[in-house]
Amino acid sequence: MKAKIQNWLVIGIPQNWETALLQPMPIWGLKDVYKSRFQSMKASDLIWFYASKPVGGIIGVGVVKDQYVDNTNLVWPDELNQGKVIWPLRFRIHVLKVLPIGTWKTHRIKVDDFDLVWQIGFQLLKEDRAIELFKRVERSFGAINEENLYTGTTITEPLVLREKPPLYTQTEEKLVAPHRGLQEKIAEIGKLQFYYTQLEHAIELPGEKKSLDVVWKREIEGVPTYAFEIELSGMIEKSMERLKFAFRKWNSRPRIIIPENMRNKAQNIISASDKDFSEQVKIYQPMEIANLLDKKRELKSIEQGLDMY
Repeated sequence: MKAKIQNWLVIGIPQNWETALLQPMPIWGLKDVYKSRFQSMKASDLIWFYASKPVGGIIGVGVVKDQYVDNTNLVWPDELNQGKVIWPLRFRIHVLKVLPIGTWKTHRIKVDDFDLVWQIGFQLLKEDRAIELFKRVERSFGAINEENLYTGTTITEPLVLREKPPLYTQTEEKLVAPHRGLQEKIAEIGKLQFYYTQLEHAIELPGEKKSLDVVWKREIEGVPTYAFEIELSGMIEKSMERLKFAFRKWNSRPRIIIPENMRNKAQNIISASDKDFSEQVKIYQPMEIANLLDKKRELKSIEQGLDMY
C-alpha cells in the first residue's frame, strides 16, 4: 500500500531560499532540535517553501528526494560566515513549482491565516490546511494535486497560468497535441530529468522581442541548457533563428519539434546554417515527445513503487 504523502511547511529567510535553490540539486537544512520530525519525514513527502519577511508567503513546492546528516559542508551564508555547520539535518528537494525570484514579493501565496506557530521553522501541515493550500496555489502554480505533481513547468509565470492550456484532442488514430500541449509535455520531461523548466523564455532578437517555447535550466536563475522550439504551422525559418540565437548566446542545445512533412524543409535550413549550429540541432516529431513522456512517467512510477528514486 502506498504511503500517504505528508505536507511540510519549511520557513526560511529569502536569502537562504535563494542559496538552496541555486544548488545543483536544491537542498535544505534543519537544526538538531528538529531531529524527530526530520526522521518522520520520508521521500515523496511535499515540502512547501515559505520565505519570511519581506516576502511573507509560499514561493514554491517540491518533493523530498533523500535525507542525510552533514556536519562538514558549509552551504548557507551564516554557515560560511561562522565557519561551521548550523543546519546539519539536510534533505535534497526535487523542485516541482517555484516562482521566479523577482516575483516572490508580488506573487507569493499568503497563509497568514493558517494559525500556525511561526517560530517553528519546520512543521507538518494538518490535512485541512494542505487541502486549502492546494486551492490557493492554483493561480500561481496552476491546478496541482498529489496525482499530477510532475506535470507542467518548474518555473511558473502567474500571468501566463491564468489562461488554461488547451486540452489534448483525440483522433481515430493517435493523440494529437496542440502547441501548448507539447510545451507542457517537454517541460514535464525536463522536470523528470531534474532540470528547471520554463515556458516562453524571453529573448531579444534584433528588431523584435520573442521567446523560446520551452527551456531547460540547470539553475533557477541560470541560462538555458536546452532550447526547444515547436513549429506546427510551417514557419520554420523563424523558429531556427530563435534557436540560433540561444545557441550563440548561451551555447544552448537547439531542439525543434515539427511534423514529419516539414522535415525536408527543416533539413535544408539546417544545411545552409553554420557548421557548429547544424551539428547540434536535433529534429523531433510530436509523437516522439509524447512517447518519451509516457516512458518517463512509467519509469517514475516504477521507481516510486520500489522506493528507489
